[in-house]
Amino acid sequence: MSFISDFKSAPISLFGVNGGNTSTDTSLATLVGSKFSSADGRVFALVQNGASALVSGVLVQSPASIGANHTGLTCATAAIGATQITVTLGGTAVTANQYAGGFAVVSAGTGIGQTLRIASHPAQSSTSGTVVLTLEDPLSVATAVSDSKVSLTLPQYGSSNGAAITTSGVVVCPTTLTGRVIGATIYPIPASTSTTASYGFIQTNGAVAVKNQGGTTIGLDVMPSGTTAGSVATYVVATSSRVGTSTVAGEDGKAQLITLQL
Repeated sequence: MSFISDFKSAPISLFGVNGGNTSTDTSLATLVGSKFSSADGRVFALVQNGASALVSGVLVQSPASIGANHTGLTCATAAIGATQITVTLGGTAVTANQYAGGFAVVSAGTGIGQTLRIASHPAQSSTSGTVVLTLEDPLSVATAVSDSKVSLTLPQYGSSNGAAITTSGVVVCPTTLTGRVIGATIYPIPASTSTTASYGFIQTNGAVAVKNQGGTTIGLDVMPSGTTAGSVATYVVATSSRVGTSTVAGEDGKAQLITLQL
């Protein structure tokens, strides 16, 4: 039986007597995104699912990006060492801690290039209001209201702090990606509900079965399919992200082994 083998304890075991383990334990919320390794080198990540149940053997993406309204936001002046920055929203409100566990990137101007993990923030119901982001680490370079811009990214492995528990969970990769490919399911994970978040493991690296579209060639790279949600297809440069390599010859519509490399 596969199990976690690295030198840290997983919050839930990978498999139980009845197959893959999932949980609705609210204490797992702070551990979403944690990664663990098996003895054979496969890597797994704890995720919070979204509103739709996940089946085995499909590619999964991060929560859908809110996009331009939370990109290139004006940032108030903050000094080196500050652990809070204030940004002005660009057209979409935020709920309390919607971005906690995600990132604020200084994308332009003074302080450009800093990647700052967000610890917490309050709600802001005004779509053009300001919000104070509390950071896990201090600024290494000051920001300036005259030209600093900040872009926000949601937690990549799911969160219960969106507009509803279901809105910021992971989803099956759509045919047109709205987030980053983060892994593949290894067993079913129930949908989250309006009151209860659903947690489980996905795989991010190593040998895993994923549904195939078009019949991939052994040894060639694969990418998310542009015609069948959750499936892989032969990689074509500059059309989608490369997610791994076809370990065996793929058959259209069937789940085949790939070497996932995320």
